[in-house]
Amino acid sequence: MKKKKYNKIVILGQSQKFIKEIKKNYKYDSLSIIPWRQIESYSYKKKEIYNLIFLAGFNFGIYTKGLTFFNQKNIYEPLKLIEKISNKKTLIIYINTQKMNDRNYTFSRYRYAKQKLGYLIYRKFKNSLIFDSDLIKVTNYISINSNVFSRFIFHIFSMFNLIKTIDIKKIFFEINNMIILKKRLKQRNIRGFLLNISRTQLIDRILRLILG
Repeated sequence: MKKKKYNKIVILGQSQKFIKEIKKNYKYDSLSIIPWRQIESYSYKKKEIYNLIFLAGFNFGIYTKGLTFFNQKNIYEPLKLIEKISNKKTLIIYINTQKMNDRNYTFSRYRYAKQKLGYLIYRKFKNSLIFDSDLIKVTNYISINSNVFSRFIFHIFSMFNLIKTIDIKKIFFEINNMIILKKRLKQRNIRGFLLNISRTQLIDRILRLILG
């Protein structure tokens, strides 16, 4: 497949697996990387328009903070920055989390923030593609932002097909097909319950697995 050219690309998030695949899949003149935790500071810098905005990040270090702060960092600040650095021609690609059930509510802060941001991007930006990703694997190893114990648990879950996984290369194969076909997957809004209760990342993951 011929590589598509985007003069200026920016990645929101600094996951090396995504940076590596973006460099392999697309041609570009300039590539900028904005760490997810520094998004707010970039909102005050000089306006710069990009041809491709790729979002693949999350602030995992604030689960114990208040819900307003949590949502601001993982939903509304990224959304505000996208509005500033894009125009009608900018292609916006967002890596969402896979919906584990058909319910439009959740007890998980992670699922709520990821799905809410995807929904708002879908509503606000017509030239956007949302990819709902299963748990990502890189060379057959599960790639998640967590401690060794959590990674081991999720590895066991995947071995017994209790959770779905997808290889990083397949993600970009699917995304490139979506670009060619101009395929926009409809995104649903989501409600959250008991999200105001602070919790650890592990507890939030357990709530998502058990309650959705």
